[in-house]
Amino acid sequence: MKKTLTFLGALVVPNIAFAIPRPTGNLTSFVVYIGQIINVLVPLVSTLAVVYFFYGLAKYILNSGDEDKRKEGKDIMIWGILAMFVIVTIWGIIGFIQATVGNTTGPTGTLDITIPGVNPGQVN
Repeated sequence: MKKTLTFLGALVVPNIAFAIPRPTGNLTSFVVYIGQIINVLVPLVSTLAVVYFFYGLAKYILNSGDEDKRKEGKDIMIWGILAMFVIVTIWGIIGFIQATVGNTTGPTGTLDITIPGVNPGQVN
């Protein structure tokens, strides 16, 4: 199992790293950059939670004769459901906060922050 996850990670991580442009130096681009990273990671983590749940379900069904293995499969399913619940809850809270501060595009939109600047010629 560890070898499979390591192999899949080696395939996915370079794609994530090269798919996201680097920030140019201001706060707006940094926030957009972090948002892009989150937008890539959320579906990946959600998929892993669903796969973990189905792994527990398969373990529960295939080991129906052994009570200890059934309990282990049941525990895996519970953790998978809990992970999915946490992911959806956090995603909903982020969407609520974005809607509250005025970003109406939802959790997948980019946040546009305008930073006030000071022109050195205007300082007395």
